[in-house]
Amino acid sequence: MLSALILDIDGTLIDSNDAHVDAWVEALASFGYRIPRDRMLREVGKGADQLIPSVLGAAVEREQGDEIRVVQRRAFAAIAGARPLPVFRGVHELVRDARRRGLRIALATSSAETQIAALERSSGLDLRHLGDVLVGGDDAGASKPAPDVVLAAAAALGVTPAECAMVGDTIYDAEACRPAGVVCLGVTSGGTEAAALRRAGARAVWRGVEQLGDDLGHALEIASPGSIRLDRSRLESLMREALAEARRGLAAGELPVGALLARGDGTVVSRGYDTTRGTRDATAHAEIVALRQAAGLIASDARDTILVSSREPCVMCTGAAIEAAVDTIVFGAPVPDGGASRLAPSESSILPRLVGGIAAEESGAMAEWRR
Repeated sequence: MLSALILDIDGTLIDSNDAHVDAWVEALASFGYRIPRDRMLREVGKGADQLIPSVLGAAVEREQGDEIRVVQRRAFAAIAGARPLPVFRGVHELVRDARRRGLRIALATSSAETQIAALERSSGLDLRHLGDVLVGGDDAGASKPAPDVVLAAAAALGVTPAECAMVGDTIYDAEACRPAGVVCLGVTSGGTEAAALRRAGARAVWRGVEQLGDDLGHALEIASPGSIRLDRSRLESLMREALAEARRGLAAGELPVGALLARGDGTVVSRGYDTTRGTRDATAHAEIVALRQAAGLIASDARDTILVSSREPCVMCTGAAIEAAVDTIVFGAPVPDGGASRLAPSESSILPRLVGGIAAEESGAMAEWRR
């Protein structure tokens, strides 16, 4: 059950990626940098703060980044003013149908305010009133593929990232969603192939927003197959139970890590704490204990399960969750070598939605340790 849908703009709602590439090629050439167009195509979807160091290096970003951005934005405005940028079919229908289902809508882009204004003038699409909120590059810290813009959109709507799905057309949209805890639904309308979007973390891919809108019910089920909304109250309630297990483990002389596995309706089916010390079993992490105890209690075809751990799971536990088709991993405090953020998605397996930082202070303060 989702509360909100976050929509990327360039390449998703408006056919504007080529205009951005042309503006970058022109702007960089004016500073003496001759960058092939196909090289710039690989950068589409990044914000300017990420693109310049990626293409030209950190030294150019420090010395000329601000100047280059000013020229690129002017070039984009001129290009957008000279040729209309079309709106993709199905945009208004998607927003209308999503609202009928009770979803709030956020538009989120790495583009700056001046570029958003140019997009509106060229396309005729009223971006400021299409959704409930509009978040641009000026409203966040780092741009995509950093999660800042995605997190800012969820915050502007007043919902947790776990209540959102994002529709995007580039690998950087998908990469931004992963650390944010937001499911990415990909579209190929911006020119990125479906396989590349899946490798970057998109759960499923459609040709564009029109096809996605026609398949909206199925798309939302893919994004959130459970029947509960993972709002702040629900997430904290589940985490309190995991922390209770961690305290049980501490009392038993074990590492203070607790975990539980719940069905998509919120029913907890198994609990456990780390027993690696007592059993001398290096695999007996709390998450593995909970997964083992759930054997036979969850249907083999279930895709809505939620694994909750008081600390960020390691690579082994995250891998086990993937094999068990866990939909969402919720964890408290991150750890420096945590596996939840290290595993990369693939075309053949879906990475669970990763929602971190829940009751992080309490779980982090329980003990100072590393596996």
